[in-house]
Amino acid sequence: MNKKLFMLLFGLGQKHKIFGRISYITAKYSYNFFYTVYAAGFIMTLYIRKSFLPAYIVVPFSVYIINNTVRKILNKKRPFQELDITPLIKHKNSPSCPSNHTACAMVISLTFLKAASFGNSHLLILMGIFFIICGIFTGISRVVCGIHYPRDIFLGYIIGIFCFFAEMNIIFYVF
Repeated sequence: MNKKLFMLLFGLGQKHKIFGRISYITAKYSYNFFYTVYAAGFIMTLYIRKSFLPAYIVVPFSVYIINNTVRKILNKKRPFQELDITPLIKHKNSPSCPSNHTACAMVISLTFLKAASFGNSHLLILMGIFFIICGIFTGISRVVCGIHYPRDIFLGYIIGIFCFFAEMNIIFYVF
């Protein structure tokens, strides 16, 4: 099922050039986008609730570490390494599962949303929700571009979301 879903999404990017191009841009520049979201959230946290700053720093960093550890343990190949395809984006032959892009996009979006919730600003909360949607499309774009399987994306989402909620509960319980 994983490879069938991959071929469906990858095929859509090949068949529909505009969709493929949007996916390419999203997959290629999403790290830059989410680094900017993270920085904006950091500054927002300084103004809204400084006491949340340690959590704002630690949670995304720990998700990155956890995700990379799982990735090294699983050591799964990328689709372009296993299948006879040319990805839309050049990528090194590093392990692909779980996806760093999706794990980081989800945890950064959720952390931004949590920080925004302290400010009681509907606009900031809507921005946080928008960033979550962007994180979802980031994952899909990585499949469309041929550099991740759907399984990689799904596990990235799970790690980002699960670690966010688990760590936030621990942080707010302890402190």
